[in-house]
Amino acid sequence: MIETERLLLKKISEEDIDLIFEINNDPGCIEFNGWDSMSLEKCKDVIDNWIDKYKNSELIGVFCVKYKDTNDKIGMAYIIDYKEPNQFEIGFRLRSACWNRGYAKEITQGFTRYAENKLKANEVVAEVFRGNLRSRNVFEKLGFEESVHPDGEDGLIYRHAINKGKRLG
Repeated sequence: MIETERLLLKKISEEDIDLIFEINNDPGCIEFNGWDSMSLEKCKDVIDNWIDKYKNSELIGVFCVKYKDTNDKIGMAYIIDYKEPNQFEIGFRLRSACWNRGYAKEITQGFTRYAENKLKANEVVAEVFRGNLRSRNVFEKLGFEESVHPDGEDGLIYRHAINKGKRLG
């Protein structure tokens, strides 16, 4: 489990299917994901795949994001291996009712500290579609450096090099 000032992030489970279904059927939430809405059965398959893929790692995977004080679920987030050793990708999807409250920033800061302290990461990376201004704003405000996606996709890569001793804004 990962804890921030207001949030708890715990590994995703089948109990989180309603949350995943809601997020993956909210037009605002899926606008920049590159896929259409999902059936309940597809959401179950996705959760089962996440659980299976990360069952041997207590440290990385997909997490359910909850309010610390009420335990209400507000979204999902992930920290997973990226392309190089000690390099991790982070991302998040929050219920649209929870946007513009600083939760994405808090998750990003929490994951970055976690990557540095627990995973001994050299770098934290986030892939963001060019048009996703909300997510881009989160990473830019925190001092992540922007670069073009190497696969030529309509995306950007935001990088935070931990080994340089930089702290998030």
